[in-house]
Parts: sequence; structure tokens; C-alpha cells
Amino acid sequence: MIDLLKKTLLAGVGAAALTREKVEGLVDELVKKGEIASKEGPKLVKDLLQESQKAKKELEERVEEATQKALKKLRLATRAEVEELKAKLEELEGKIGKTEGKA
Repeated sequence: MIDLLKKTLLAGVGAAALTREKVEGLVDELVKKGEIASKEGPKLVKDLLQESQKAKKELEERVEEATQKALKKLRLATRAEVEELKAKLEELEGKIGKTEGKA
């Protein structure tokens, strides 16, 4: 029964968006309605928060992966590539400055 409630709450509210206050409020409502015993409340809160953190981390990883794929498709330069080009440009400017100084 508790597992079904957890899955329902996580799906209904959006696991990644659950905060401690929301979880505690939801669990309090379940206790008031008699759907769970008051002694089960703290464990359910803990379990839901852990699931929420897990879902949030998975969502962040998926967003990062999708962002990287989109950037790759757009063929945009990465920060590392821009920094590398910047360093090469500075090196070339230095060489040009030395050459001009000799002339």
C-alpha cells in the first residue's frame, strides 16, 4: 500500500519538484484521511525525499545530455575550443610583434 502511495504521489506531483514542505504536507493529509498510520509518516517523508532527489539528479543528467547533443548538432564551439583558439591567437600575436620589432 505504501509503495502504491509513493508512486502515486511521485507521479502526481512530479518527483523532481518535491520539496520537504510539499512532502510533509502530502503525508500529513494522508495521515488525516487515515490512509496511512501516523507512525509511517516520517519514513514515508524520508523515502519520498530520497526518491525526489534521485529523480532530480536523473532529470539534470538527461537535460545535460540533451543540451550537449543539441550543441553538437549546432556545431557550436565549446568553451575549451574557444579558449584554445584564444591561446593560439595570443601566441601568433606575440610572434608577429617580435617580427615587427626586428624590422
